[in-house]
Amino acid sequence: MYADAQRAPASLRLPGRLPLTAILLWLGALAVSAAPWLMTLDPLAVVSAFWSYDGSNYTSVLAHFSWAPRVSIALLIGCGLGLAGAVTQQVLGNPLASPTTLGVEAGGQFGVTVATLFAPALLAFSQDLVAVAGGLLAIGMVIALTWRLGFSPVTVILAGLVITFFMGALNMGFMLLKGEWLGNLFIWGAGSLVQNSWQPFMDLWPRILVLGAALVLLMRPLQLLQLGQASASSLGARVGLLRALTLVLVVLMSATVVSRVGVVAFVGLAAPVLARLLGARSLKERLLWSTLLGGGLLLLADTLAHWASTWGDGSLVPTGTTTALIGGPIILLALQGFKNTHHMPGQDANPGAFLPKRRSPLIIGSVLLALLLATFLVSMGWSPGLQQWSWTPVTDWSEAWVWRGPRLLAAILAGVCLGLAGCLIQRMTGNVMASPELLGISGGAALVMVLIVLTGTEIGRVGQLAAATLGAAGALGLLILLARRHRFAGNQLLLGGLALYVFMDSGLRLVMASGGTVAAKLLNWMYGATWLVSETEALGLLALTLVICAGLLTTLRPLTLLALGDTSASSLGLPVGRARLGLLLLAAVLTAAATVVIGPLSFVGLIAPHLARVLGQQTVGRQMLVSALAGGLLLALADYLARTLIFPSQLPAGLLAALVGGVYFLWGLSRHGRG
Repeated sequence: MYADAQRAPASLRLPGRLPLTAILLWLGALAVSAAPWLMTLDPLAVVSAFWSYDGSNYTSVLAHFSWAPRVSIALLIGCGLGLAGAVTQQVLGNPLASPTTLGVEAGGQFGVTVATLFAPALLAFSQDLVAVAGGLLAIGMVIALTWRLGFSPVTVILAGLVITFFMGALNMGFMLLKGEWLGNLFIWGAGSLVQNSWQPFMDLWPRILVLGAALVLLMRPLQLLQLGQASASSLGARVGLLRALTLVLVVLMSATVVSRVGVVAFVGLAAPVLARLLGARSLKERLLWSTLLGGGLLLLADTLAHWASTWGDGSLVPTGTTTALIGGPIILLALQGFKNTHHMPGQDANPGAFLPKRRSPLIIGSVLLALLLATFLVSMGWSPGLQQWSWTPVTDWSEAWVWRGPRLLAAILAGVCLGLAGCLIQRMTGNVMASPELLGISGGAALVMVLIVLTGTEIGRVGQLAAATLGAAGALGLLILLARRHRFAGNQLLLGGLALYVFMDSGLRLVMASGGTVAAKLLNWMYGATWLVSETEALGLLALTLVICAGLLTTLRPLTLLALGDTSASSLGLPVGRARLGLLLLAAVLTAAATVVIGPLSFVGLIAPHLARVLGQQTVGRQMLVSALAGGLLLALADYLARTLIFPSQLPAGLLAALVGGVYFLWGLSRHGRG
């Protein structure tokens, strides 16, 4: 499996290409990093800053205690993460695996966050311990969810990234509730290599060296995994124990880094993929060149982060931002030669294994409408006050509408849009685990909002909504270009969308590091703070939703025929490529309309079509209708609970939906591993 997935054209392997690239990367990164210092110090003094300094020259002292340890720790950490990424790909037979895509780094940050709030004594004892515990929790969840599917590449990446999103949502929830305690923690969590002494480097290098040596010693037994699990076992390898031991070492390596400098994402993915693209084939070559390329990549990324901080208004640009920007292009490069995309969750499942009893759409729709109406009435009338819960008389609802009505209407409409988009995407891709939030369209909208805030542009709420819509359209255009050659197939769409979502992640890290009230408002929107919605925006969304719903009537035939397979659909006169493109456009407009109101990540688009299927709606039209009602009901409940659970404080409705949706996604993924 691994050999097929990573096979690349032989023409990429040129003599001396890898050594030359590694040398140029290291020398270029060092030169760019040292350039500002060469303006005030002679070259010999810059080089000697790594071991000595001139006490009478302030610049020399600064270079020795700030620049030199920062360069050293970047090279050290980059080499360690590059090695860990190469080993992870080998042990799982997955060319897209890395500590980041498996959720290890997010788990480490989650462990530190929880310990900071509930067990600070553990941090005083060892911050490595809590980070390792969080990393083990994350990768343990990935393995438990995907081992029945043989660690198939697409499934592992989906599980790892959703766990990353889920733990990120938990971290964000803690920050919104306990921001006064966790503000500095999230600046650190964005990934910063700023140093003011050599002590962190001296503490870290023995750990990295020991863990790196242990991983290298496992190289010989790891080579047997290339033969397949059955062949490796017949040759005496204890495959299960070997995988467990290796992954524990990878977690130790990654969590140790996270506990010291925060999340410097995707170095562990970028370095092995780059080494493989440049011609590294044997395990020995991949381990060696991934290690060296990782050091150079992280130093270059850190230097760019430092320059961005200098060129800007003085705000810190975390290294995690620039390294996250590497992740998207690297995933896209890896996808170009990615052949082994089978075992997509939901595709190999037998449809006959789960066929709920058919039920009347009229009855189911009526029940959902009644529940939605009840939720609307309770949300408008029953709410907590300063003294106690009370019922707002209907005669006062005109006043209550100003505070409760627009946000409730917008939440319902956003849920309807996401439910419809989710149904479209799941039907189009033939994958019941697909979700519009994972296509990267909402990430494009969020990234534009981040850029608007960071540049200080004042365009008003209407301008922000328009810009976010343009961002979603731009992400859609890029996604179409990426998926066009594969006829918009489900695997490439989802992985391409996840790659686009990485760019939004880098912007989110930058916002967390910048701080300030504007950044706090933006973060609230990104996680679905419906209290920002005005009546005009809610009514505009209503009009847009009605227009799109009318257009959805034209999708019933294409969606029905696509379920028969591309060949059968084409033989029946359906232009498959154009049909998928049109469906994708509709799903994108629905997702963008919801995103600018509820934020980029809620998983309602995943849950609503599943609920419709569970409720016995199997034909396209019936499932879309019930999905729309279920999505509206879910976000209406989320908005009400977000407003009342911790009154007088509030939680973003999208955050609550994301937490529930993340759990549902992982549960559903585990079900598809059971035959």
